[in-house]
Amino acid sequence: MVFLSLLWLGPASLTHASTDNYSEQEKISYLLNVIGDSKVIFVRNGVEYPDQEAKAHLQIKLEAAGGTIQTVDDFINNIASHSSVTGEPYYVELPDGTMMESEKWLRDKLAQ
Repeated sequence: MVFLSLLWLGPASLTHASTDNYSEQEKISYLLNVIGDSKVIFVRNGVEYPDQEAKAHLQIKLEAAGGTIQTVDDFINNIASHSSVTGEPYYVELPDGTMMESEKWLRDKLAQ
C-alpha cells in the first residue's frame, strides 16, 4: 500500500526524508518519478529523449527484467545507466547544456 501511495504522490513523497526509511521498490519508484518530472533530456545510443519517454523506456526495461532487479543499485546499474543492447552509457543533458552520465545523475538524485 505504501508503494502505491508513493506512485501517486510522486517524487515529493521522498524529497525531505532519508531514503534509508524506504523499501528498495519505493526507491526505484521514486527515481522513475524523478526521471519523468526532471525536464532534462536523456541520451540513449546517441538519440535524445524527453523525460517522460525516458521514464517509459526504463519502466519497460524494469518490467522485462522481472524479479532480477531487487535493489535500487540493481536498477541503476542494470536498467538506468546503460543500453543493454549496445552497452553504451546513458547520459542526461541538463537545462544548462551540461552532459553527465545517468548513473551519476541518478545517484545524486537519490542522495538528495
